[in-house]
Amino acid sequence: MTTSERIQYERPAIKRAINKLLETAGRADWDGEDALAVAPETVRLAEKLAELFPGFVEPPDVSASPHGEIDFNWFASKNVMLTVCVCPSGEIAFAGLFNGSEIHGKESWTETDPLPRSVETCFDMLRESAVSET
Repeated sequence: MTTSERIQYERPAIKRAINKLLETAGRADWDGEDALAVAPETVRLAEKLAELFPGFVEPPDVSASPHGEIDFNWFASKNVMLTVCVCPSGEIAFAGLFNGSEIHGKESWTETDPLPRSVETCFDMLRESAVSET
């Protein structure tokens, strides 16, 4: 099975992980420290965004943040990592470390938009950095 086929096969598992967040983080104070609830709209946006992830990336770890965001995390090594967050506002925030190079930012995004170019660049850097470490 190629990487692209594996990622396509695992997309339903990513969507299940996103939806599971409504059970665990879908209410205010879900962490006992005043966390904001993950809203159904944020879950829907996260599902749409996950469909746009390139086929060459491994499935991410999916988690909720105390700010009501849904985070997608890729950890290739201690020097290569990327986080892409779906914010309740509909923006996408991203931060990455790529063998000493850092990048971060925030982009406006709607579910009908393509993946922002800045986030595509992060995925390209993730792939290139992970390859250069091997």
